[in-house]
Amino acid sequence: MDNQLIEQIEAARARTGDDARPGVVEKIHASDRLTARERITLLFDKSSFIEYGALAGATTRPNDEHYADGLVAGVGLIAGQSVVAASYDSSVLAGTQSDRNHRKIAKLLYLAVEHRWPFVCFVEGAGARPDDPLPAPPIAVSPRGRFELYDGLAELNGWAPTVAVVTGNAVDGHAAIAMLCDLVITSSDATFGSADGHSRAVTDFAKTGDVDIVAKNEHDAIEGARRYLSFYLTEPSSGDAPPDAEHIADIIPQNRRRPYDIRKVIASFADADSTLELGADWGRSMLTVLARLGGRTVGIYANQPKSPLAGAIDTAAADKASRFVELCDAYEFPIVTFIDNPGFMVGPRAEQEGIARHHARPLAALHHRTVPLYSVQIRKAYGLGPYAMSGWGAARRVPELRLAWPSVESGGMSLEGAAYLVKRKEILAAESQEEALAIRDDYAERMRDAASGLRAGRGYQFDDIVKPADTRQRILAMLQRTPRRFSAHKKHPIDPR
Repeated sequence: MDNQLIEQIEAARARTGDDARPGVVEKIHASDRLTARERITLLFDKSSFIEYGALAGATTRPNDEHYADGLVAGVGLIAGQSVVAASYDSSVLAGTQSDRNHRKIAKLLYLAVEHRWPFVCFVEGAGARPDDPLPAPPIAVSPRGRFELYDGLAELNGWAPTVAVVTGNAVDGHAAIAMLCDLVITSSDATFGSADGHSRAVTDFAKTGDVDIVAKNEHDAIEGARRYLSFYLTEPSSGDAPPDAEHIADIIPQNRRRPYDIRKVIASFADADSTLELGADWGRSMLTVLARLGGRTVGIYANQPKSPLAGAIDTAAADKASRFVELCDAYEFPIVTFIDNPGFMVGPRAEQEGIARHHARPLAALHHRTVPLYSVQIRKAYGLGPYAMSGWGAARRVPELRLAWPSVESGGMSLEGAAYLVKRKEILAAESQEEALAIRDDYAERMRDAASGLRAGRGYQFDDIVKPADTRQRILAMLQRTPRRFSAHKKHPIDPR
């Protein structure tokens, strides 16, 4: 073979690396940013990256210097498992999307769908390339996959995890990539924008559920992507209990009206240092967390008594729970729920936000799940609230294990609220407000005693009433009886968001 041809190829390949353009790299680093290739290097295990289309350019000219056509793409390993990834390069034609780099992603998405490999996309760029020439006629078969960029992401949805990492400004079509992914991780200084120059900080999008994790910087965002994917890719054979597991009961105040942080309960239940919270700034009355239990990946969602709504489920919390159930079910993560819930939100504002429609979403998601579900009721559960947390008592699927703590109380509605219905005449006839409240509280306490602790166990309202410290081991023992099995076919998509 002509050595000159080989040298020409190798010289062109060498010019695609960061070492060949120190001025560009220096400018990127001056802004406390990483290059497109540095992001890929940090994402993957050392020396595991196999690149696709390194020689691609904006044109077919031999001297074209639009390296990789603004997109570094290929296959690598995370924790020894295959993952495909693409990284837009804002230093090449503003990281815009072209027919050529669309075809590179299409090839990656084909591999992801074919082999059920996760997909990660570093999203930064100015949207579609305005002067991108029309593609040449397909005289030869080009290395395109079965799917284009957007329909490929939709095809992969619910089949293998998709992660968007936004660390710069994602404009128009780039923002669409992010919204089609299961998980969106951003650096704190990232923005979403449009071609007219308008852009908004990602913190705004975190409050509406469009962004799942806001990291401090690019390094933390990349580490967050690796950690998220590790829940899907690997499952250690064991995991250590947290140091305070035996003292989990101490988190719950003696005064039933006092709130507490459910994050502390989850941290005392799951394996030590194993939790990753998703959507912390959205639907704050509901927590959604990936964690390990004995090394096994589980999805945990829980009411948050410390939230402004005291754990009541509004439209955002309902959507957050249903989407999380769909994600866990699609990727075969067993589900654990912690329940301390005064019910669904009611009233004019809740109705304006569509609670009548949204409240059904977690009920339907739980009904159609196939992964194991283990529910733990800590204190109150009123109305339809507990059904959004553990499913119906008799349905297509019921919890594999339904536990409660001795502090449990249940009812069709708030027991104090029920008192105003049952004891209405006595309360109205009371001679003072103090007497009216005493009638209400006396009724509520009697009903609470009738439906809590030992009486709830006697009536077989739960599979068992357990000491809080025994919860971890009881669920772990059941979890070990249900190994993770992947379906040969996609069960269902995950609501994009």
